Amino acid sequence: MKIPDHLQKPLLEQLGDQSNSDDYLILRGSALGYGLLGDNKKRDEFIARFISIDVQNLEGNFLARELQARGIGSKLIGKEYINLLDQAKEIFETELEDALPELPDDIEIDVAPEPLKKARQARSGLMENAFLREEWETCIREAEHGRSIIPDYLLYQPHREGYPIEFVAKGMLSEDKELISKGVEMQEEFLQYVIEVGYLKPWEEVYFVSYAISVFSRNLI
Repeated sequence: MKIPDHLQKPLLEQLGDQSNSDDYLILRGSALGYGLLGDNKKRDEFIARFISIDVQNLEGNFLARELQARGIGSKLIGKEYINLLDQAKEIFETELEDALPELPDDIEIDVAPEPLKKARQARSGLMENAFLREEWETCIREAEHGRSIIPDYLLYQPHREGYPIEFVAKGMLSEDKELISKGVEMQEEFLQYVIEVGYLKPWEEVYFVSYAISVFSRNLI
């Protein structure tokens, strides 16, 4: 993953301008920015700052994803993280349990009803949660369940045959380094794609989580 040369200077200027912020969304975005620039010392500094700020006005899957992002950040900087993953997992499981009885028969409808959205978010969160715990079988199972409620046309095309962390998990189970490498490359290609086409929204936890998972995944090769 690499920030294109022409974007590095304006990114550094933006990171400097927002360095004194006390908004955890901005701080997390700064952590991601420095991480993508390869400055892990500054990345870890901003991770420590964003996880120190209390979460407010979030509930359900949104709260779970925020807690999970903080758990991931804690893991990156070597702090205790399992408690945060436990909290996130419990909320994801509750959200999924509430949503499942209300799922529509047709998952390919143009506008997904709220229960379907909740189920998709919860399955995705549980897949990542299992990956971070290195519970490979659970990760694969959640990936398969998650893909079963998302039509192909909504998936990023390379993910239709499997999610990046799903390949990594399968590789870890089978001790297949080629599968692990495939998953790592897919994860990094996805991030590179969103960077280059301008889709990256650094304040959203999904991109920080994707970045961190790519770091953890590469360490498994």
